[in-house]
Amino acid sequence: WDVAGVAAATKDHTLVRKATVTTGNTNWTNSAGTSAEDSEWIVYDQNTWDYLGSHDYSDIRTLLFSEYAEGSSNNKYLEIYNPTCATISLEGYAYPSTSNAPTVAGEYEFWNAFDEGASISPGGVYIIAHPSADESILALADETHQYLSNGDDGYALVKGTEESYEIVDWIGNWDADPGSGWDVAGVAAATKDHTLVRKETVISGNTDWTASAGTSAEDSEWIVYDQNTWDYLGSHVEIAIDPS
Repeated sequence: WDVAGVAAATKDHTLVRKATVTTGNTNWTNSAGTSAEDSEWIVYDQNTWDYLGSHDYSDIRTLLFSEYAEGSSNNKYLEIYNPTCATISLEGYAYPSTSNAPTVAGEYEFWNAFDEGASISPGGVYIIAHPSADESILALADETHQYLSNGDDGYALVKGTEESYEIVDWIGNWDADPGSGWDVAGVAAATKDHTLVRKETVISGNTDWTASAGTSAEDSEWIVYDQNTWDYLGSHVEIAIDPS
């Protein structure tokens, strides 16, 4: 049967139920879905047995983007935070993106995998910086990526493969060209010429960018700082660390 948009996925694959599914489904068609987004399953390559023997997916919902900068020149970075008490491997995660207006609305254009062996320690962060960023940024970076946003590129943090994945968190989205950038916390085009820092009360990703960005300083998950504000880079102290 086809599952999550993968043809004949029940042959030569491993299927793992998504973390958000907590009850059975008597409608296989709905359970299988037609895409990575609407399926209840994640489709992995054949002979993938990493999850056999347990069904604990807390890591899928606890990683999040904690900081983003679109600074002057090439002073750009993404920061990802692990709010759990366990080291999380980034194998099987990625940060796919679109550039300006997406070729197909709702679909990524570039699949960006993490460096081999990448992981985030408990309560730690992982920083992806432009290779020509300021030395103070590069000193904290875990890997570099040449094509970081000018303000209007949408990024998702996902778990899965290029063909089948679950979205964990967003900065921007893949729906349409936002102009020069997305509004955040009531600040126009805040993803351009600003630094965004996730509020300390946010300890899990949000698959709804509109809700995450908010419309005011009060309802947004982000604090918008002036361009080239890097004071918080490299740490993300939370009020409470998720014990899962």
